[in-house]
Amino acid sequence: MTNKDDLSVQRWLLLGLVVSTTAVASTRLLAIFRSEDVAMLEILLVAVFTVLFAWITISFWVGCLGAHALWRRQTKLPLLEPPSPAALAAKGGARTVLVMPVHNENCVQVFARLQAIWESIRAAGAGEQFDFFVLSDSNEIAACAGEQREWRRFHDNSPDARIFYRRRQRNIGHKSGNIAEFCTNWGAMYAYMVVLDADSLMTGETLAKLTRLMDANPRTALIQVVPLLIGGHSLFARAQQFASWAYGRVYAAGLARLQGPDGNYWGHNAIIRIRPFMENCGLPILPGPPPLGGEIMSHDFVEAALLRRAGWDLWLTTDIGGSYEASPPTLIEFLKRDRRWCQGNLQHITLMFAQGLRLPSRLHFALGAMSYLSSPLWLVLVVLFALNAVQLEKIAAVTYVGRYPMLAWPISHTVAFVSLAIAAMAMLFGPKILALILLLRDPQALRDYGGASRAILGVITESILSTLLAPIFMLSHSWFVFNILLGRTARWGAQLRGGNGTGLWQSTRAFAPHTFIASAVGLAAWYWTPGDFWWYTPLLVGASLAILLCWATSSRAWGAFARRHGLFLIRSETAGVPILDRYESLVASRQPAADSRAIRDARAPQAA
Repeated sequence: MTNKDDLSVQRWLLLGLVVSTTAVASTRLLAIFRSEDVAMLEILLVAVFTVLFAWITISFWVGCLGAHALWRRQTKLPLLEPPSPAALAAKGGARTVLVMPVHNENCVQVFARLQAIWESIRAAGAGEQFDFFVLSDSNEIAACAGEQREWRRFHDNSPDARIFYRRRQRNIGHKSGNIAEFCTNWGAMYAYMVVLDADSLMTGETLAKLTRLMDANPRTALIQVVPLLIGGHSLFARAQQFASWAYGRVYAAGLARLQGPDGNYWGHNAIIRIRPFMENCGLPILPGPPPLGGEIMSHDFVEAALLRRAGWDLWLTTDIGGSYEASPPTLIEFLKRDRRWCQGNLQHITLMFAQGLRLPSRLHFALGAMSYLSSPLWLVLVVLFALNAVQLEKIAAVTYVGRYPMLAWPISHTVAFVSLAIAAMAMLFGPKILALILLLRDPQALRDYGGASRAILGVITESILSTLLAPIFMLSHSWFVFNILLGRTARWGAQLRGGNGTGLWQSTRAFAPHTFIASAVGLAAWYWTPGDFWWYTPLLVGASLAILLCWATSSRAWGAFARRHGLFLIRSETAGVPILDRYESLVASRQPAADSRAIRDARAPQAA
C-alpha cells in the first residue's frame, strides 16, 4: 500500500468513526423523545446536539489516532527524509532568514530571545547560513527607542551575527503586510524564511535540520514545527504549558497523520520556501466592511491554502523538538488574543468557497471557524435543554378520563441522559487519559514531569481547572461572535507577556457579567426545574467563580506555590531547556542602556 493509500484509508476511517459515533449518540437522544410526538423544540435540540457531538468526536478520534501513532512510534513523515551527511557536506546549506515582526513589544525580551537563538545556531555550526530581520510596526516612542537601543547592543555583543532592523513608517496590513514588504525588498536573497513570533524560541539544531529537510524535499513549501509552551510563572500559564507538553503531542501526532502533505500554517515557528510564498501568497481584500470583510486578520490559514492550491506540499512534523513559545499569563490576556483570532477565523467562512482550493484547506477553514462558533452553539443547546425541562415540569400529575382520575406515569429518562453525558465526557477527556497512559509507559518522560504521582496529579488538576474555565470560554466566545455579527471589529495591540497578575478589581470588571449570568440562570433553574438543577451545576460553578478564577490563576505567587509542590511540572523545570535558561539569564543581565540615541533605520542588505 502506498503512502497516499495509507493517508486515504486513515481519512476514511476517521470519517466513518465520527459519523458512526455521532449517529449512535444522536439516535439515542432522539429515542428519548419518541415516547410522544416529537415537537419542533426537540427536533432543534437533536440537530444542535448532533453538530456539537460530532465536533467533540472529531477531536477524540484525532487524539486516538495520535496516541496510536505515538504508542507504535510511527511519527516520522514519509516524504521528509534528510539527505546523507556526505551529501550535506558537499552541498552546504541554503541561506535562511529568521524574521520576527514586532509591535510595541518588550524590546529587552525580544532581543534576548534573538540572541539566545543566535548563540544556539552558532553552537550548532550553522552561523554562516542564517540572517536575522526584526520587522517593527511599533508606534510608541519608548518602544521604538528601546528596539533601536537593543539592536545596537545585540550588534555590539555579537558582531559576527547578521541581524538587521527595519521599522515601517506606515503599518499597512499588520503582520502579514510587514512580512510581504520584507519579501518584496529582500526575499529574493534567501531560499527559506523562518517566521518567529515575539515570544518564539527555536534551537539552532532544529533550525539547521529544518533547512536540510527543505533541501531534501524540493516540492515542500512549508514545514510547521509544534511549539511547546514554556517560561510561564502564573498558575494559568503553568496549567496551559503543562497541557501543551502532556497532551499536545497526542493531538499533533493525529493531525500530522491525517493531514499528510495537506498541512496548515500556524503563523510562526515554521520554515517557508520563499519563492512559492512570494508567487502565491498575496492576500486578497475581502468584500464588505470589517469585521468580516476588509483585511484578512488570520493570514496563516489563507497562506497555507494558497500554497496548497498551487500544488506545493505542507507538512506538520511532530518528531522535531526545540520549538517553543510563551503562553499568555492571564485569562484576560488569553481572551484578548482569542477575540482577534475569532474575527480572523470567522472571515475564513467566505474563503471556504474560493475557487481552486483543495478540500483539506476548506476543512481547515471550517474547523477553525467552528472552534469559536461551537461556543454559541453550546449556549443554544443549554437553553434548549432548559426549555424542554420547563415543558416537562408543566405536565400534569393527574389526568381525567371522563369523571375518573388517572395517574400520569412519567417515563424516566435519567439512565439515557446519564449515558449520553458519560459518552460526551469520554470524548472530551479520553485523549488526556491516553496521553497519561503514554507518559506512564515512558520512565524518561515521567521524570520530566516529576514522576508518576505528580504527572497524574497534574492531569487531574488541569482537567478540573479546564472544566471550571470551559463555561467562561463559552460565554466569552459567544459574546465575541455576537459582537462580530453586529459589525464590531477587534483592534490589533501588543500582547502582555509578563506582569504581576490581574487585580481583583480588574477581574471583577472583566467577569462580573459571567457571574451575573450564572447566578441568574442558577436561580431560574432552581425555580422552574428544581429536579434538573444539578445537571447545570458543572456550567454554573465555573461561570459563577469567574472573578475568583481569573484573579487566582493570574497570580505568580500561586504559580510558584504549585511549582514548589510539584504541580504542573514540565521538562524545562525538571531537566532544563538550555535555550530558555540562556534567554532568562540574558533578560536578567540586561539593564536599560545609558545611551538612548535613536537610529532612524538600521542599515539592511541591498536586494540584488
